[in-house]
Amino acid sequence: MPPSAKVYVIDDDPAMRDSLDFLLGSAGFNVRLFDSALVFLNELANLEAGCVVTDVRMPGIDGMELLRQLSSSPRKLPVIVMTGHGDVPLAVEAMKLGALDFLEKPFEDDRLIGMIETALAEHDSGSKSEALSADMAARVASLTQRHRPRIRYQSAHGRGLSGERND
Repeated sequence: MPPSAKVYVIDDDPAMRDSLDFLLGSAGFNVRLFDSALVFLNELANLEAGCVVTDVRMPGIDGMELLRQLSSSPRKLPVIVMTGHGDVPLAVEAMKLGALDFLEKPFEDDRLIGMIETALAEHDSGSKSEALSADMAARVASLTQRHRPRIRYQSAHGRGLSGERND
């Protein structure tokens, strides 16, 4: 886990926020607390990559609506949902909306920490892959029309850009 790994905790219960701040801070995460999903969404554009840990039942925008809004956002952050009132249909809905995992309160501290570490590692590798794909697309787009047929031919025949075989 990078030393600057960000975790965004969203919960309307001040005691839960404080508890998670202490737990996750002690585990080495850089924690930022939000008392509502609305406040988090208003800050989303300015936030660094990280993992979201959110409660389900909150006034205003609840955790499920937050998941809906995040799933339609261009900004992709892994989300772990926690609730004291969990049931199977709610967990299934959360996962369908893009939640990485669903925790019922009370939960084991180590389980939450492990989930966050996994979420950050998976998100980091996915971000690197997306960045590489975007870089390759930009490089191909910058080629002149004269070079594009050569690239297509060499790709189709298992050759690299310099013409060597890629067997």
